[in-house]
Amino acid sequence: MIINILLIILWLILMPIIFGKVIVKESENTIMYSWTMGFIFQMAIFFVISIIFVLLKISFFILWKLYSVILLILVVLALIFFREKIFKKAKIKNITTGSKSFQVLAIILVIIQLLVKVKYANINNDDSSFVVLSQEMIETGKMYYKENTELEPRRALAPISAYYSTLAKQVNIDVTILTHSIIPLFFLVMSYNVYFSFSRRIFKNDENSYIMLIFLSLLNLYTINVKGISKYMLLYTWFGRAFLGSTALPLAWKLSLEAMTKNSKFREWGLLAICVLASCLTSQMAVPLMSISLGGVALISAITDKKISYLFKTLICIIPCLIVGVIYLNIK
Repeated sequence: MIINILLIILWLILMPIIFGKVIVKESENTIMYSWTMGFIFQMAIFFVISIIFVLLKISFFILWKLYSVILLILVVLALIFFREKIFKKAKIKNITTGSKSFQVLAIILVIIQLLVKVKYANINNDDSSFVVLSQEMIETGKMYYKENTELEPRRALAPISAYYSTLAKQVNIDVTILTHSIIPLFFLVMSYNVYFSFSRRIFKNDENSYIMLIFLSLLNLYTINVKGISKYMLLYTWFGRAFLGSTALPLAWKLSLEAMTKNSKFREWGLLAICVLASCLTSQMAVPLMSISLGGVALISAITDKKISYLFKTLICIIPCLIVGVIYLNIK
C-alpha cells in the first residue's frame, strides 16, 4: 500500500509538477497550475506515442514501458537543465480579507465534492467500453483489436482506455480502482484549477475569480440534468468526454486567449498545441469541438486585432484534430 502511494506521488503528482514548472511562464508558476499543465503535457505525449502504436497494432506492453522510459528521461533532463526554474519558489500574492473568505468557501465546496466522490464511487454501463477494455489490454497486450479484426476507429483514435491501463501499470493498482477512486479526484481538482485560472484570466481579480469558482461548484452540485457537463463530470469523471468538456475545452479557450495577444510568444501557442493533443486522447468529440471552437476564437480575434496570423497559427495547433479526422474517415 505504501509503495502504491509513493508511485502515485511520483507518476501523478511530482512528475507533472516538474514538467509544468518547465513549460509555464513565471507569472503562473504556482504548484496547482504547474501540476495541471504538466499532467496535460504527459497526456499529450501519451497520445502521440499511443496513436502510432494503436495504428501499427504494436503490443500495449511495449507502449507503457516506452512511455514510462520517455517520461523518466524527460524528468532527468528537466532537473539537469531547468533545475533553477523548477526549484524556484512560487510567488505568493497578497489576498484581501474579502478574497480570503471567498477562497475558503470555494475550497470547502470543492473538498465536499471530492469527499462525496470518494464515499460514493459510482459505476456506469459504459464501463464495459472503458474499464473492461483497459483490463483486457493489461492481460492480453492487444489494443482495440482482436484476432483477424479491424480497429474500431471510435475507440482506437481516442485511446483513453490505453492511457488508464498505462497509469494502472505505473502505480501498480487495479485499473478499476484507479478509474473509479483515484483518477476522479485528480480530474476534479484539475477541472476546478482550470476554472479558477480561466476566471482570473477574464476578471484579473482574485475575489471575482473565487466567486466564479463558488458559482461553478454550486452549479456542479445542484444541476438536475445529468447529461449536462457539470454533473456529468461529477458522476462519471473517468469518462474521456467528461474530461474533454469540463477541463480540456475551457483550458484550450484560456490558452487561446493568451496566445492571441500582441505580446504572445511561442510558449503560448505551444501550450495550446499541447492541450489540443491531450484533448484528442480523451474523446473523438475533440476533433469537431476543438477545431470549431478554437477556429471561432481565432476568427474573432483576427478581425478585432487585424492579425490574420492568428488563423494560421490556430490551424497549426489543430492539425492533430484534422489528422485524426482524416484517419477516422479512412478507417471507417
